[in-house]
Amino acid sequence: MIRRRIVLALIAAALVFSGCASKQEEPEPKELESKVKSEVLEHKGTALGVNQLPVWVETYITEGILAVEKLSSYEGSYCFVGEEAGTNLDALQVWVSSFDIPSEIAASVSTRVNALFTGAASGSPDGEYGTYFENIVKNSSNASYSGARKVNDWWVLTRRYDPDAKKKYEDEYRCYVLYTIDKDLLDRQVLEMMDKVASETEGTTDAQKSAFNNVRAIMESEGF
Repeated sequence: MIRRRIVLALIAAALVFSGCASKQEEPEPKELESKVKSEVLEHKGTALGVNQLPVWVETYITEGILAVEKLSSYEGSYCFVGEEAGTNLDALQVWVSSFDIPSEIAASVSTRVNALFTGAASGSPDGEYGTYFENIVKNSSNASYSGARKVNDWWVLTRRYDPDAKKKYEDEYRCYVLYTIDKDLLDRQVLEMMDKVASETEGTTDAQKSAFNNVRAIMESEGF
């Protein structure tokens, strides 16, 4: 009997300990330290006396493309930012002028459509959803979307170096180009593509139709 009580007491203590452990707050992220330093040598606005980084560039670098779309300047639009780095500014400016925006839009649409269908499915998008989802996502990545327009581009020249060996450094140009497309326009094109795939797909199950209808309802009310 005594041994049984000891065992029960140990179990209770373990449960209390595990309960306390589960309530512990997550540790704060540690600040990363780097010996390598970086400084801006020149940028697109240098010759014009402009010393501020465009808000869309700063937002994209620090928070990502979805944060750019939340800026008041781009309300009602989807944003697409291309980024490229190199040591030759002339070559990078050629890249900017010939930026393949249709491919960029198609890749972004495919990613967002895939996320919508994954969320709409009750469980994994594999198995019974697999082929149906795959057809829609594949078509969304191969489709051609019109209406995008270039808004701006920017470049910056940075130097990376070790403070203990400043004669050793690496200079790099980094270019950014921003395109936007009206949300209603792109949503309409994506919905037309989805409806076309749905109409051409045979033998769809009730679960697949339900997932499709859920995604379509989200698209119509919120976009993607």
